[in-house]
Amino acid sequence: MNEYTLDLKYRLEAHAILDRLVADGLTFPVGDARRLIELIPIAPSSRISFKGVFTGRSPGAKGHAAGIGDVRFDDEAKQKTFTLNMPASHRIGSFVVTHTPGHLDIESMWVETRADHTGQSCCLIYDIDTKEPKEMRISVQKSLTMLFITFNYVTFIPWKMPELT
Repeated sequence: MNEYTLDLKYRLEAHAILDRLVADGLTFPVGDARRLIELIPIAPSSRISFKGVFTGRSPGAKGHAAGIGDVRFDDEAKQKTFTLNMPASHRIGSFVVTHTPGHLDIESMWVETRADHTGQSCCLIYDIDTKEPKEMRISVQKSLTMLFITFNYVTFIPWKMPELT
């Protein structure tokens, strides 16, 4: 296995593990979590990383059409995405997985198509030294409005604990 890529055998194994980890329930299988930590290559972490999306609409056009009356054409929403120091990620099945020391981010590949990102991603937290899984957290989207600008941000809350064996 290459340090930065996953061959098909490991990718299929990781996909099956991811499906089990994100399944409903209050606990997750520790053995699966350990194996996933081992399988996914670790990307160096940076102190600050950021991913943002600006969404807006242009004014469109309006006028008068003979025999019809007043008409208005709205343009489609325009979107601009930008990133800063984002670590490498891996597409595995319907997931995008990013592994930095002590932290495995698991995100639905379609998260950007949803208005509300709640429940669309989770993270597996583990001890850096022992590689022992500690907990899983799930995403919750929140909003902060100031004047006419709304900032949506995602935070993670406790979700699952390791199964007791």
